Amino acid sequence: MNTQLRTALAIVALAFSAQAAASITFYENESFRGRSFTTEKRVNNLQKSGINDRASSVVVTGSRWEVCDDRNAKGNCRVLRPGRYPSLASLGLNDRVSSARAVDANARVDEWRFAPAPSVAHVTFYEHEGYAGRSFTSEGQVDNFQQFGFNDLASSVDVVGERWEVCENAGFNGRCVVLRPGRYPSVMAMGLNDKISSVRVVASHSRIDDDHYAPAQGQPRDPGREYGRRYP
Repeated sequence: MNTQLRTALAIVALAFSAQAAASITFYENESFRGRSFTTEKRVNNLQKSGINDRASSVVVTGSRWEVCDDRNAKGNCRVLRPGRYPSLASLGLNDRVSSARAVDANARVDEWRFAPAPSVAHVTFYEHEGYAGRSFTSEGQVDNFQQFGFNDLASSVDVVGERWEVCENAGFNGRCVVLRPGRYPSVMAMGLNDKISSVRVVASHSRIDDDHYAPAQGQPRDPGREYGRRYP
């Protein structure tokens, strides 16, 4: 086999390898939970997958993918870069994706067509103050910590990438406090020590009143003031 032929075959093999590595996985619930469907090929209609208009989170691997809210890559479409998207709600596509196709690596895509960069936002709760003891990390909304065995156990928290809202009751009920990115060696100042039962990321464009935020790190708690807001 001559050198040119070997080189050509190697290029073809690499192309096929890269194509095979490109995949997209849809999950029925946020934070990559529930039923899932993975494909490495274009899907014009997700109806047969059983997850049409049901996807709430997605993982993109190896290449960019375009997802659309109508069949045959029509309707409202967004291009997803490789990464993990714990919620499609911020893209306006929660429970709406009906088709998907990989975007060629050489294709030029206008910036406005891209979804926001894959979220690296996450929050980690620790059983004890000072980030000690057991921990629980989430990249997306958690309606009830009970299902993860961490209900009413958190005493410190590490917030990365975005603001997060933590609430004392499941389903974002009771008193809720918004945490800015940073490290909180104790949630005592928030009045939420061993009381947190649900958490969700706050959209980057959301305006939050100052009194809904947790006290700044190191700031002593004002005993006459209740931070956060209360839901029924």
